[in-house]
Amino acid sequence: MDFDLSEEQRAIAETTRRFVEKEMPRQQILKWVRDKVEPPRELFKKLGQLGYYGFLLPEAYSGLEKPDPTGMLAFVEQFARASSAATTAWGRAAVILAPMVAKFGSQAQKDLVLPKVMAGEVFMALGLSEPGSGSDAASLRTSAVKRADGSWVINGEKLYCSQAESAGFLILAARTDPSAVKQEGISTFLIEKPGSNPAIELTRIETMGLAMVPTFSANFRDLVVPPDAMIGPENKGWKCVLGGLDNERLYHGAIGVGASQAIIDEVIAYLKQRVQFGKPLSKLQSVRHKIVDMQLRVEAARLLVYRGASVLEKTGACHNEASFAKVAGAECYMHCAYTGLHLLGGYGYSVDSGLPMHFQDAKLFEIGGGAMEVQRDIIARGMGL
Repeated sequence: MDFDLSEEQRAIAETTRRFVEKEMPRQQILKWVRDKVEPPRELFKKLGQLGYYGFLLPEAYSGLEKPDPTGMLAFVEQFARASSAATTAWGRAAVILAPMVAKFGSQAQKDLVLPKVMAGEVFMALGLSEPGSGSDAASLRTSAVKRADGSWVINGEKLYCSQAESAGFLILAARTDPSAVKQEGISTFLIEKPGSNPAIELTRIETMGLAMVPTFSANFRDLVVPPDAMIGPENKGWKCVLGGLDNERLYHGAIGVGASQAIIDEVIAYLKQRVQFGKPLSKLQSVRHKIVDMQLRVEAARLLVYRGASVLEKTGACHNEASFAKVAGAECYMHCAYTGLHLLGGYGYSVDSGLPMHFQDAKLFEIGGGAMEVQRDIIARGMGL
């Protein structure tokens, strides 16, 4: 299998690398983390100007003749070098939710959402997890009841609705047929400007990492949405959600690869100039072997990530491959964050090194988008187990 990047995809990676170095220096990233604020919208508008929201969108909106999952991952790998959190702020719209609208939404929904996403003008949020349904997301209980005029009244509570306060659009999964079993009675709805809707009460959840991407609990109290807010057919929303989750898992793997490679590069640069016991620490065998083990994990995860992109491009789906990529990338990131911090010693423990940020952020990717145990179950089913 040949997973080499095309000339255009290599240009995407190089342009993104330069963009990150110019627009996202470490001290700026750490300030956003410390202040617990989102990166400025202007940063994402610049990504829109570069066309980096259109990798998975139709030609009518993106200008691409066909989707480019590999180009998307080449971008993600470089962008995540600066911040895995900022990458999720981009990816929630570009990778998970806008492609969902493009595939299942009405023409009016596409025309409303996709141009704004392409321009980097809006964040998007997802309302899926609930207090009683995390890994078992399809057992959700938030209800949508149809009224005589065709509108829907939504009641319930969602958790971990990242960026719901600032999002231009929220995609909400709700149960529209309470008599149906799990996935069969779920529909998805498009809600504009959830942060300013009086029927939606948002409460920020303090988290261990991803401090620059706030997440919220959302209480829906008699939220009324029109008939044309539904995305796709009634009671078929789980199919919409599933495709978005596969995209999420694939690009989460690439986040892990990019962030891990950045950690390794930082560790090598530091240990080459850090002299102890009369020679650079990079010359100590025990240290070198730890770095090699980190790089081995990155190389393996990178291959699984790009294999997923190849399958997605050829078949339009990558269910099992996305889970392979997710597990490999997330566990690689957690390992590299832990080992990298340890190898840098006291400097690694200092905030300015960037390693504490990575250490706090990395754990999310072993949980969010489907825990490692869930991913292994998906892979096991694919193996016939």
